[in-house]
Amino acid sequence: MQINQLPVGQKTSWRKWLGWVSLFGFCYVVGLFLPEGFDWVVFFSKGAVSPVWTPWTAVILKFLNWPLVVAITLFAVIYRSFRYNRSPWPIALAILSLPTLWVLYLGNLDGLVLAGLLLLPWGIPLAAMKPQLAAFALLAKKRSMIAGVVWGLLSLAIWGLWPLNFINTLTPEWRVEWVQDISLFPWGIIIALPLLWLSRGDEDLLMAAGSFATPHLFPYHFILLMPSLARMNPIWMVVTWFASWTPLLANWVGPIGWRMGNVLAACIWLGIYFGKRMKLTQKMAENVPAAALNPQISTELPMMD
Repeated sequence: MQINQLPVGQKTSWRKWLGWVSLFGFCYVVGLFLPEGFDWVVFFSKGAVSPVWTPWTAVILKFLNWPLVVAITLFAVIYRSFRYNRSPWPIALAILSLPTLWVLYLGNLDGLVLAGLLLLPWGIPLAAMKPQLAAFALLAKKRSMIAGVVWGLLSLAIWGLWPLNFINTLTPEWRVEWVQDISLFPWGIIIALPLLWLSRGDEDLLMAAGSFATPHLFPYHFILLMPSLARMNPIWMVVTWFASWTPLLANWVGPIGWRMGNVLAACIWLGIYFGKRMKLTQKMAENVPAAALNPQISTELPMMD
């Protein structure tokens, strides 16, 4: 009797899938023991959504429970970090950063937005749930932009002029009530425009640059960029991780301390940008012949008579 065996590549593929499914299951179990966050208990578990949230969020909430929200959040952070760097250190730092822990403690849904970015273009309904940063990521690829436009038009047809609700975040009353809103709009556009140009084609860079222009931004929204720690050199990665905790200075210095979130955005952008430049330089050096890098090599080679 002959037993057919799977090809080696197919075996590896199944093992990877099994590993990721097991990880998601583990994250779900963690959610069973993690206390429910305030926003989840008071709002989301009851289907209540703030006017500044996109209207289809209420529809998505019908399919969620707390352990599933935790599982999606942790899995999305881990998976995106792993895609950049398989070392456990940046993955651990991404999980233990203030934005990630803040989202879990608060019981918010930003982890679903990160999952939507991983699933683009089909994940556009999730990615667009909170467009403060995710909207800029759609500029990286043509198909993501098309998906964003199509979903935007469809949502307008179903829910009407919902983007007008964001005007509430520009009122003086909003600024007084929500002192942790660190948006630099409109003056931040001056910073954002050149950075957006330099960030073309890169989701993380575009989101970091767009954070200076978005009209509504809380420090925990940077959970979308915590996996990008894995793209930085080790020193800059640790510096940026420490910077992720600096908004807590608001507990000692007052509301101005929340503005350290803008410093975090700068650290993220610089870390990714120069990390890319360094890798590009190294790759170019590897492809250049040794004689081109050191002309003396060619002159020192023995000559044939």
